[in-house]
Amino acid sequence: MSESWIDRSWKDVLKENLDDAISFFMPGLAELRDYSAKPRVADPERPAIGGKSNKGKRISDLCISMPLKDGGESRAIFMVEQQHEDDDTLPLRIFQSYYRASDEYALPVTSLAIYTGKTEPIDAYVREWQGTSVYFKYNVYSVNKADGYELKRDARDFALPVLAAKRMLEAGGKAAKRGEYSLELLERIGERNFDGEKAWSFQKFAYRLFQIDKDDIDPKVKGVWKMQFRPIDEVVKDIHIRDAKEEKALEVARNFLNMGLPLDQIAQGTGLSVEEISALR
Repeated sequence: MSESWIDRSWKDVLKENLDDAISFFMPGLAELRDYSAKPRVADPERPAIGGKSNKGKRISDLCISMPLKDGGESRAIFMVEQQHEDDDTLPLRIFQSYYRASDEYALPVTSLAIYTGKTEPIDAYVREWQGTSVYFKYNVYSVNKADGYELKRDARDFALPVLAAKRMLEAGGKAAKRGEYSLELLERIGERNFDGEKAWSFQKFAYRLFQIDKDDIDPKVKGVWKMQFRPIDEVVKDIHIRDAKEEKALEVARNFLNMGLPLDQIAQGTGLSVEEISALR
């Protein structure tokens, strides 16, 4: 599984279960949230102020404009960056993202970095040069440091995707463990009696994370997935169709780049963002 695949899986499950994610990672923000109004995505792929990372020029994975309880049009910006591999540019990107959002929206902003790999989390951006210094602190959550036993006991819904990610790290790439842990997640999803949409989202996340479609997974495990949750065939089909479309779009974009076409025209023709196309260079 490529790291971009892990990134996309996290981005999907966060967007599809936003309120659950906020309640899990930021309970204080959840108390301020006005649940009678819907949050909205606020340009999650804003270009960086300067420099690049292993994610190209993209700044934040998720940028949400959040309605608050104190009436009127009161809102806040909730920004999430998910990080799986080592990347020493992450603190700078979070600082840049915070600065951009604060300036553009003139609203309170809070930032969260979710470390989904074994990287040691960094919770601040610090810079000092010629008498000028910056100290910017942000929220962090480390899946690797989370307590698996406590996650199993946690009644909050989003504890399950986090538990899946924790188990994937513990499996260490071993197919037998991936299969075993995937069945544990299926059982726990079933115990919660989620509505169809949430169950679908959590199933899809676990399926992708544990790589159940790979040949090294025990056929019996795959059989349980099919029997336990009937829609899983549609989930698998959706995953493969989406992946194939993305790969085709990237291939076409590369060809257009080689032909020297402008980035905005390539973006219009492929459906990719200018930032994604720029990263192909």
